[in-house]
Amino acid sequence: MLDDVCRSKPCIRTRNPAYRYRCHNSSSIESSFTLTPSSTDGMIQSAAPNEFSHLYATAPFDSIYNITEDLCRGRFSSVKKCVKNDSSDQIYAAKVIKKRNVQHALNELRIFQLSHKHPNFVTLYQVFDLPTEAIFVLEYAKQGDLQLALELEGCLEETQAIHVAKQVLDAVAFLHENNVVHLDIKPQNILLMEKWPSTQVKLCDFGLSRVLTSQCLLEISGTTDFLAPEVVNYEPLTCATDMWNIGVLIYVIVTGHTPFGGATKLDTQSNITHCILDFPKDLFEKISKNCIDLIEKLIVRIPKHRFTVYETLKHPWLCFNEDMTLTNSLDDDNEDDDDQRPLLTNLLK
Repeated sequence: MLDDVCRSKPCIRTRNPAYRYRCHNSSSIESSFTLTPSSTDGMIQSAAPNEFSHLYATAPFDSIYNITEDLCRGRFSSVKKCVKNDSSDQIYAAKVIKKRNVQHALNELRIFQLSHKHPNFVTLYQVFDLPTEAIFVLEYAKQGDLQLALELEGCLEETQAIHVAKQVLDAVAFLHENNVVHLDIKPQNILLMEKWPSTQVKLCDFGLSRVLTSQCLLEISGTTDFLAPEVVNYEPLTCATDMWNIGVLIYVIVTGHTPFGGATKLDTQSNITHCILDFPKDLFEKISKNCIDLIEKLIVRIPKHRFTVYETLKHPWLCFNEDMTLTNSLDDDNEDDDDQRPLLTNLLK
């Protein structure tokens, strides 16, 4: 039986940049949706909470909105940039979910029901329940997602990483208080609403989210580098699964690399299940010991031994503010080193 502590073991390792799982940008643009809402195929609408009834459109999508750009495409859905046909300057994101993935659409609606007043979740504006697909008209993030930030700059300055992590944790705390697990926390699902350094971030994409019940939750899904050991091993999932994801997220945003990357997906999964975690000096020489300590409290093989979201929010690394100085990095012996952490300065204008 594997020890709780991440242990060293020979493995096939590669230095995987965090952006290697960027969603595919389609070269084609679907300019309109001509299908109208169907009274006989309203599965999404009939299962949705009553307080969302005013959000359901009765007109065709393309009579209200105009698609201007494909933003990204994933396994279960695609996201498109759109504007209203009334010449409004307001920009929206239209998430299109195929009805064969109807459970993902219902999962998202349940989360929107819970989170529509929370500042760190995207806002749902309108729903189109079509015969073959559901379209959610959502709040548009002007600065893109955190994945884009990593593509532009490689990694975040540590103070910026704290700013992001606090808001993500606030959102996750809200989910866990309501017995919901996100199960897909990663940079691509964290939206940047304004320019740095004071941007608000919002958590999105709840297609894999689940409500925890008395029954065991077993799922095999997610992005390989962010999978928790219990996901790989097809063991019961809990709120602790999200905390593993957050540990990997922090590692990624302060270094720009994933902690368990292997030459293949199987190698990566092997590294994850053995909890093979290290902190290469070339990546962590400028990172504070508090940050490393928190990562070690989250990336723990046995779920019940990981920090909870509430313990994490009280950790010293998250208590940092602009009047404090991050100290005690792995590079304490080289205080005169002029090498500086990259600044996140080139986000979309």
